[in-house]
Amino acid sequence: MSLKLKIGLMVDSYLVAAWKYDIIEKISDSDFAAVAVVIKNCAAQSADKSRINPGLLVYRLHVKLDKIIFGKSNDYSQNKDIRALIKNVPEVTLNIEGNDDYQEFQIGDIGEISKYSPDIILKFGSGLPCGLLLKVPKYGVWSYSMDNFDNERSGITGYYEVVENNPVTKSELVIFNECGEKPHVISDAWESTCSYSIHMNRDRLFRRSSLFTVRILHGIHQFGKSYLDDLINTHDINSGDESRDLSVPSFICSVRNFSAAIMIFSRKSLKKVFYSDPFSWVLLFKIKDSKDFLNNSYSSFNRLQPSKDKFWADPFVISRDDKYSIFVEEFIYAKNKGHISVLELDKAGTLLRVKKLIDKPYHMSYPFVFESEGAYFMIPETGENRTIDLYKCIDFPDNWVFVKNIMKDVNAVDTTLFNYNGKWWLFTVIDEINSSLDGSPELFLFFTDNIFSGTWTSHPLNPVVSDIRIARPAGKVFIHNGNIYRPSQDCAGRYGKAFNINQILTLSETEYKEVRVRKIEPDWDSNLKGTHTFNFDGDFTVIDAYSMRRRPLLN
Repeated sequence: MSLKLKIGLMVDSYLVAAWKYDIIEKISDSDFAAVAVVIKNCAAQSADKSRINPGLLVYRLHVKLDKIIFGKSNDYSQNKDIRALIKNVPEVTLNIEGNDDYQEFQIGDIGEISKYSPDIILKFGSGLPCGLLLKVPKYGVWSYSMDNFDNERSGITGYYEVVENNPVTKSELVIFNECGEKPHVISDAWESTCSYSIHMNRDRLFRRSSLFTVRILHGIHQFGKSYLDDLINTHDINSGDESRDLSVPSFICSVRNFSAAIMIFSRKSLKKVFYSDPFSWVLLFKIKDSKDFLNNSYSSFNRLQPSKDKFWADPFVISRDDKYSIFVEEFIYAKNKGHISVLELDKAGTLLRVKKLIDKPYHMSYPFVFESEGAYFMIPETGENRTIDLYKCIDFPDNWVFVKNIMKDVNAVDTTLFNYNGKWWLFTVIDEINSSLDGSPELFLFFTDNIFSGTWTSHPLNPVVSDIRIARPAGKVFIHNGNIYRPSQDCAGRYGKAFNINQILTLSETEYKEVRVRKIEPDWDSNLKGTHTFNFDGDFTVIDAYSMRRRPLLN
């Protein structure tokens, strides 16, 4: 598709939230889409004002205080004027015909919009459009669930997830269907809820949501309608019927939620006083046939624990020469930084030695080790350096040399390669919003015929997973009984809480599907709070797990 996609921009006013402003700005600056007509929705402006109840007043006080404490200058919910972005763009005003639940518009107004032949109508603002308007754009009327099903005057988005201690908060971009029918989801993300702040929870949700529209417009411009159909099929299968409470809380609920928020913040503050952010990680291993990996009982695993000044985590193991070499992130608390080390064990599981392998000025972790053409390679996590780096072993397991940057200027973590069907597949979590909170829910997939070529093709469905509960890699991808399995982390609510075993159902240059088949939490030991890596080689299986670490002065 060579011509730019024509966008009908539907707004309630010229003032929109900053995250919506960013979307419009990116469309205006792109070479694949342009705003062809601005559609002013008078229906939203003429909506009846609800009587302010005491519950709403308490709720607003809660939100205002939250924003005072946790707000910042680049607030994504702040209003910005879009008139400079839509200068010289023609405008059509819509007048409502219908009720408050579903907005139908006058036929003459619909005809005016049709003259501009919009490919998509991007609807910002409250209300559910239906009727003839839905038939005008070639690729439908798109909107965000935060607008469609929300009360704009109170701004409930992201509120209940915080006060009800829900570990995840969801955002969706949808295409409207006929009145009353469930819309098609074409993009969504499950974020880890910020448990102590409504404002910070919303801010991250809005920032992530601002990526959806431009990505899909670019995909349609490249691949046409089949690309959109693939998104609909993928998300319709995965989307559930989650019921969302979007009503303003009653007075009693508002007071209760406000009080609970104060208690949560107090507990978080006390935890910061007594416990450090870096946890106390240990390694757990078993020397046994690992064929029944889905039913492992981790309570019988042996423990490998370093001295109190450090931790070991992110283990990858190679069984060779009657020894087990476990490559780890070795984190030194005093330096607040990790490097890559190897632990060498004999066949009985006795620790023989520990050796530092790669140490840089920036943090390193997740030493993904793999074999190719008789040589061993490593891709350690170097997100702080904004690179994905490849190292080669020239004397196993001690001597590693830098080969090349696979990617530069990318905020990527826990990169994992998999050789399958004559191609190398690269799984990595990328944070495109540079979130200040831990964890991106977006797993990206790339492929190449040659890992040394420097050319990686981005999968057309990227990100292939947008869910903080299953996205982040947690070990090597492997094949068992003809099935492909991908370990991943569950970071909902807290980083490193659990790991999953996901079965990859479809892996091709155009499709990707996976399903979680097991989730592992460290419930075999009450002192352990999380586990986030699973690896094996031969008869040796290893995971990591952590407990909370008290601050040194309090020990």
